[in-house]
Amino acid sequence: MLAIAACQPQVVMVEVTRLVEPSAPSPATPSPSTLEVTRLVPQEVTRLVPQEVIITVTSVPVGAPTRPLQLLFSPVADTAVLMQRAQPLANALAAATGRHFTIGIVDDEQTVIDLMCAAPADTLGFLSAGGYVLAHEQCGVIAAGVGVNATGQPWQMGMIVARADSNIQTLAGLAGKTWATPDETSLPTTLYFQALLADAGVTPGNVTVVPGDSAAMLAVLNGEVDFATASFVPPVMPYETRAWVYGEDDPEVWRTTGILPGRSGIGFVIVNGGPENGGYRVRDARSGILDTNRLVFRDTEIVALSAPMPNETIAFGAEFPVSVAHQVTAVLATWGASEACRASLCASDVYGWSAIAPAADAEYEPLRFMADTLDLSAEDLLGND
Repeated sequence: MLAIAACQPQVVMVEVTRLVEPSAPSPATPSPSTLEVTRLVPQEVTRLVPQEVIITVTSVPVGAPTRPLQLLFSPVADTAVLMQRAQPLANALAAATGRHFTIGIVDDEQTVIDLMCAAPADTLGFLSAGGYVLAHEQCGVIAAGVGVNATGQPWQMGMIVARADSNIQTLAGLAGKTWATPDETSLPTTLYFQALLADAGVTPGNVTVVPGDSAAMLAVLNGEVDFATASFVPPVMPYETRAWVYGEDDPEVWRTTGILPGRSGIGFVIVNGGPENGGYRVRDARSGILDTNRLVFRDTEIVALSAPMPNETIAFGAEFPVSVAHQVTAVLATWGASEACRASLCASDVYGWSAIAPAADAEYEPLRFMADTLDLSAEDLLGND
């Protein structure tokens, strides 16, 4: 609102003094030559009166054709492929919200974060879990959804495995012990355990990087190292009446049967029959070497698990319109489980998702624990599994 002065005429009373000549002198009084006479006379004057005038300033609304909402990606796949695969989602979001969406593929994940911070009302970013943590810290982006992997989990986990005859039962038992890892930059299989051991005051021995989970499991099975880390996928429970629960179920809950895992006729690693028959399906990294090392589950055991760490994350800019965010979240939930997603972003040559699940900021605390404990840089967090 601006105050603008308006000219308004108004009548006021003013004093006017003038000299008047007397008409005839009185004999008893002196005769002055002039007399002063003062009287009130009306006079019109003009003064400034403030008035309020409303001026409306309009801006282009978010999602308008000239200001489309932006889906931002780092190059997780070939740029042309990613552009083509992302378009069905942009179309689905536009149809559901009535807004316009455009796709942006930038050079790296830090650029995605920078753009989200620069345009917090206009952007949705597709980030790694570490990228989300950085973006939330830098400018308060909001977790919207997380990709569900092919095994049905919205998270990844790692495990520490030692030989059953090593007497390594706790983290303290790893002090000075040699370690094999499939990737020294991996969040769930290396960096998290480095942070966990550091937090516990345990210093391991030499670390050997090996080419993949199977090589790590072979290294510990063959006694080349004292322990190894690799990926952990929870077992499928009998009859699939419930999912395995982190922090409640033993990672090797199948051991209660007293039966070792074996390979089924269709290729699954099972215990006491498949889940459909009341047994378990075992899916951790040791399954990859079972065919050539049939006693691997007898001769090794899991010492510890990492905390679950979310998969790739879809995040809103900090000022993304709330009403549109609700619509987008609903679309992600239904579209992520559709054939349209499996043929586009969810395909194995892009993200390999089986669905998109809701995400919550609290689920990223394990990554913050790592970053704080190890004083990780942005480069350490960005783009890692």
